[in-house]
Amino acid sequence: MSQPSDLAAKRHARVLDAATEVFSRYGFARTTMQDIAEQAGMSRPALYLDYANKDSIFTAVVRRMNARQLAAIRAAIAPLPGLRDKLLHACLTWGAHGVDLIEAHPDARDLFSLAFPAVQDMYDEFQVLLAQLLSEPAIDAALGASPAEVARAMTYAMRGFKDTATDGSDMRRLITLQVSLLAAALEPAPAGPTR
Repeated sequence: MSQPSDLAAKRHARVLDAATEVFSRYGFARTTMQDIAEQAGMSRPALYLDYANKDSIFTAVVRRMNARQLAAIRAAIAPLPGLRDKLLHACLTWGAHGVDLIEAHPDARDLFSLAFPAVQDMYDEFQVLLAQLLSEPAIDAALGASPAEVARAMTYAMRGFKDTATDGSDMRRLITLQVSLLAAALEPAPAGPTR
């Protein structure tokens, strides 16, 4: 027999799955607690027992989405051989995800809007991951910037790409270019001929 905590965890997961679908379809402003409750197959009063309001559900959705994505990225980059490959995988996975979702559901933009504190946290957490990848003394020396500064620049450059990319393919091309430029800046210059 399921324990009460197991049932509560399953109910929370069902609500967050439903809310993710509804927020993706309608965006934050047009989504109602009733929409989420219906999608989750429960009453609105039952939904309010778990979540005080739409903001708290939205925050939970964004946090869960980001935690899952960062865990998947960390697992995938662990066996990759070099910094460029790790950065490329992390940036392509994290950066293109939003564009792909928005292409499928234009109102999903809210899930990536910096107007929401949970989304700001999502960007901060990705920057931490990039800074960890970039935390080698040679990188500081080569770029004249800390890993955190480079991570911030990369993250918000991708934000700009998201706003200007024509589609997912263009987004991936821009991210690949950004990572390639950084990798080229970090590679030691080839030794010239000695005279």
